Amino acid sequence: MRIALLGLVCGLGVIVATGGCRPRQISFVPERTAPRAAEGRIVTGRSIDVAPLSAQNVGSMPLNLVVSADGQFLISTSAGFREYLVSMRMSDGVGVSGLSFPRMKGKNAEPEDTHNGLYYGLAAGPGRGGAGGQEGGVIYAAQGNLDQIAIVKIDPSGKLVIDDLIHTRTGDFPAGLALDGIGRLYVTNNDPQSTPPDVAPSSIAIYDTKRKREIGRFEFAESFGGTANFPMALAVTRDRRKLYVGSQRDDAVYVLDTSDPANIRQIARLSTGSHPIALLMDNEQQRLFVANAHSDTVSFVDVKTDEIRATVLLRPDVAKSLAGATPTGLALAPSEKYLYVTLGDMNAVAVIDVPDKELDGYIPAGWYPTAVVASADGKRLLVANAKGIDPINSNPPPTITASASRPSGGSPIGVSQSAAPIVTHVSPLTLLEGNVLGLQVPSKDQLQAMTAKVLEKNRLTAKYLNRANPLKDIGLQAGKIKHVIYIVKENRTYDHILGDLPQGNGNPAYCLFGREITPNQHQLAERFVLMDNFYCSGEVSGDGWTWSTQAMANEYTIRNVAYEYSDRGKHFNYEGSNNGWPTGGFPARGPDGELLSDDPKFKDGAAPIPDVAEAPGGHLWDLALKHKLSIRNYGFFVAGGIVKEGMQITPDNYPASKGLQPAGRDLDGITDIDYRGFGLDYPDSDAWKIHYERTKDEVYKWPTTEAGEYDAPSRFSEWNREFQMMLEKDPSGGAVPNLMFVRLPTDHTAGANPKFKSPRAMLADNDYAVGQLVEAVSKSPIWKQCAIFVIEDDAQDGPDHVDAHRSTCYVISPYIKRASVDHTFHNTASCLRTIELLLGLPPMCQYDAIAAPIMNWDTEPRNDQSFSPILPAGEIIGQTNPAAGEVKPYSPEAKLMKESMEMNLAQADEADPDKLNDILWKMSRGMQAKIPPTPRSLGGAVPRVKDEDD
Repeated sequence: MRIALLGLVCGLGVIVATGGCRPRQISFVPERTAPRAAEGRIVTGRSIDVAPLSAQNVGSMPLNLVVSADGQFLISTSAGFREYLVSMRMSDGVGVSGLSFPRMKGKNAEPEDTHNGLYYGLAAGPGRGGAGGQEGGVIYAAQGNLDQIAIVKIDPSGKLVIDDLIHTRTGDFPAGLALDGIGRLYVTNNDPQSTPPDVAPSSIAIYDTKRKREIGRFEFAESFGGTANFPMALAVTRDRRKLYVGSQRDDAVYVLDTSDPANIRQIARLSTGSHPIALLMDNEQQRLFVANAHSDTVSFVDVKTDEIRATVLLRPDVAKSLAGATPTGLALAPSEKYLYVTLGDMNAVAVIDVPDKELDGYIPAGWYPTAVVASADGKRLLVANAKGIDPINSNPPPTITASASRPSGGSPIGVSQSAAPIVTHVSPLTLLEGNVLGLQVPSKDQLQAMTAKVLEKNRLTAKYLNRANPLKDIGLQAGKIKHVIYIVKENRTYDHILGDLPQGNGNPAYCLFGREITPNQHQLAERFVLMDNFYCSGEVSGDGWTWSTQAMANEYTIRNVAYEYSDRGKHFNYEGSNNGWPTGGFPARGPDGELLSDDPKFKDGAAPIPDVAEAPGGHLWDLALKHKLSIRNYGFFVAGGIVKEGMQITPDNYPASKGLQPAGRDLDGITDIDYRGFGLDYPDSDAWKIHYERTKDEVYKWPTTEAGEYDAPSRFSEWNREFQMMLEKDPSGGAVPNLMFVRLPTDHTAGANPKFKSPRAMLADNDYAVGQLVEAVSKSPIWKQCAIFVIEDDAQDGPDHVDAHRSTCYVISPYIKRASVDHTFHNTASCLRTIELLLGLPPMCQYDAIAAPIMNWDTEPRNDQSFSPILPAGEIIGQTNPAAGEVKPYSPEAKLMKESMEMNLAQADEADPDKLNDILWKMSRGMQAKIPPTPRSLGGAVPRVKDEDD
């Protein structure tokens, strides 16, 4: 087995091919520039404001930190697109050595290498010479889906060198690591990634580090249905008698007796809080501290008795009932007087007075801090920030130097900065650069000032939280807007669609799908409100859909999206399914009376399980149902089903989330079982059918032209069938739900795949579906009582001249002031907050609570003319990608076709976003065209309109 390194540049430094079975240590030349302060609003709506003592870039999504056995070096591990082990001096936070773990794919890569990478777990032990001896020690690094643990030497200079490997069982997915007093290594096997019906439970393994073999194993038999419970962090007593394991899903810390590795047994299950993801023992091993990410608390556990002695809430008083602090990492001051807790969603470090068991305040950190270590003198904190410190997320130009591509703070494993070009990235997830910041431990007075700053930058003050509902007079409570339709589409930036509108901050050079292809979205933006400063809060669909339905992405989602999207492993677990299991379960039979599963194990249906990716505040539909509102779902969180050996194991096109069940048809249940979920072979609109019926030309047909019990020719057609049933049932509109969810996915596109319609045809189809839906509503009795919101779940598939997260948002209602242009900062949470306010709903979490609502409303429905959609031209809607025999072999077009055919297009966002972006750009602009840069910062180039929030 080899961990080879390709000869390429990853923006952080040159990775050198070894030609052997071990990666070489890579020379490190830090940039000698002072760390810079960072300040500015990020796409989540909160702001970064930090002035570090030191700053060191360490790759994408750093998740963990550990101090070397001799105490001289800090080692970080990352789990994003660019994965590194980096050693930094504890004395000043400057990086001195690095090892890359790139995912390898291609003719020169061995099959075993395709999932190469790192995943969370780090443990430090002494080298053969002991701590501080000839060798500075050894680092163990978990490698997740590669099913192995790297053993890395660290010498007295901090140099990292791969020494050996521990191979785990196939499918273990090693994550958390810990060492006991005699050198045994304890490993959480986080996610076997099995699928129904052959689900495998998570487990704990113990390894003899000298012989590099397993000596004990424990499986979590009490886990729900035997499915993975995602154990992550762990802590073991030095006498190896007790092992504490936190489950990301089970809301519990399991206590195991590991005194006999061959006979591990569970002795307790501690309900510390929801999502206990970080564990830390004090030096005397008398207390265990537990960070509960969903509960926003830290628990104090008595190690002797396993009793919970105290629980400290980390939310500020003004937001006690609102989730959104998210403790992720723990560190004790040398005196153990203070416990430091990284708060991922508050971009801060909480300070807890340990003797008093009280929260003292907050220290500003970077974007989504994940781990913290205190220096030996207690004067500094070293904090890993998963998304760095930049509010800017700009696409680099097509060819730039490594030194120009990164902010000051040093490249983790760079060579002297040369003119070596790097790959252009477009997807926000590939642009984010994590770092480790050195922060000063403040005095009491300084902490008070820092706490005030953190609260202001997070908008967690009475100014933002204790506001009256500004839309009360036109909302449901006033009997005016009674119906909201929430449409979510896929993956486009603002410039991609509306960059050609002169009244907005667009750049026509970036506009691939302008007015000719998307005339209806252009009409809607011009007639109602054009929002040119709107941002998707998530980076890709994995976290974008959770933001779009829950107003935040939970810690599991944040930690795993980058790992999964870099194609190292993990299932797409973010839309109600966990490893293929619909978390809401399913009954034995569907609405038609037929069995939903052919597997005898599920003859009575399947039980629900907790959803590891569900945010603590739940979904918008859960909130609506809790407050007695009527809802109907068309395509949100619908699972594709599992088929094995021709047998249907889990149902197809069935709602995965418990809150969207039961499924039904003809207005029964919550989810329309006949509405097709994600799938790019089936149209959103009736445009193809209209052209086909006029011409009988087969060119207009899609691969799939019928779906559901009524053979609907499009998603719009099925939605409209039920909408007309509602109006027949009650001509006044009383049968129309308060809240409808509608998914329209074809603007995702399938690149150059010859099995699918062209990107232009797909965008035009999606655009016409929006127009048809608005027309149907505008010509119905509910028009003057309705508001329609249309967003993209993320903006990953396209360049933008302002920011890679900037996207489109359409708000359509007779109450919207005609031809409004809104330059105010808004994001996904703003859209959700506006919906909540119209329907009289409270927020789900801190993010929607602090979001400024969209405020382009009139007091009466004056903008009430009906809407007439524009049918796309036949030459556009009839385009299908060329077949394999229609392009020259080995041509650039053939290359794009091959790349597109290799993409997984059955599941939303399984395709490589940067590659798909490049394909779309070349298909539109020519085979030699390069995606342009995104040079400006978030909101920086947009005229600002002052309001109460700004």
